[in-house]
Amino acid sequence: MTRPTHSGIVVGAHVLGGTHMYRKHLVAASTLAVVALLAAACTLPAPAERNWKVSPTSVKVIDQEDFDPGDEPYVIQLGFRSKLGVENSSSAFVVSQCRSRALPANDSGTPGTTLTIPAGSADVSFPATQSLDLGDVLIGTAPLEIFGTLSFVMERDGVFVDSCAITDLLDNALTGVLADALDVLIAGSDVPPTQDELIDLIVSNLGDLLSAIPGLIAAVLEGLGNPDDILGIAAQIHLPTQGAFADLLNFGLAIAGFDQGVIEIDDLPPTLRFRVGNLLPSQATFSFAGPGYEYEYTSSVIAG
Repeated sequence: MTRPTHSGIVVGAHVLGGTHMYRKHLVAASTLAVVALLAAACTLPAPAERNWKVSPTSVKVIDQEDFDPGDEPYVIQLGFRSKLGVENSSSAFVVSQCRSRALPANDSGTPGTTLTIPAGSADVSFPATQSLDLGDVLIGTAPLEIFGTLSFVMERDGVFVDSCAITDLLDNALTGVLADALDVLIAGSDVPPTQDELIDLIVSNLGDLLSAIPGLIAAVLEGLGNPDDILGIAAQIHLPTQGAFADLLNFGLAIAGFDQGVIEIDDLPPTLRFRVGNLLPSQATFSFAGPGYEYEYTSSVIAG
């Protein structure tokens, strides 16, 4: 059963950014938290660094958007990262099939067709990530860094045949404002002294971030014109955690309703679908539908 909030966001039966239910249920996990704190006290060296990437895998055209013989779907990704409690640590950047010269052939997206996205053509890379346990964050061995992507599933209209106009517009309009928002919501937050407060802060801040993203996107899209059509947006937020930290954070995210959800962007056709969870090898499929079209977008998270 779902219900709309005052901001139009629907996520299970919970309000994004709300923590009252989370606090109630976290008491049930107190024993696990004590064990986690004891384990944290034994944490010594910083975890090893590892490289990750979020790779668009495929787009399935269930019902095409254009009236010509077929669609030309492609993907633009905006990647971002920010360290909790580390001022000015946020960054955002754009990658695109268009910039990689890996666009689909004209009319190749006929109904029922699954188009494989060329490897490496729109990957978001996150080098030098660290998977942390509670002690790493509370003792200050290393800061928790939050990683994410916004994947824009596009249909190329060919208005600007030899350009990547929509990629450039999104890059210029969104990367700066998203990095600024992350600096306020994530990097600008002080790391609390206890594990309960830490989990509470992370869950609350992620709710605030997901609530802010639609407004940022809506403000940008209204000024873009229509060089290509945006048919859907997939938001993924990845948290590099392990051990008791991962268990407690997953518990808090589940109580708050953070798994896969939907945010409708007021007065605009694109739908924002999202998922939040641990940074692990995984695959996710997002469904988008609107007047005259239906797509499925698949994305993979890969350690490399």
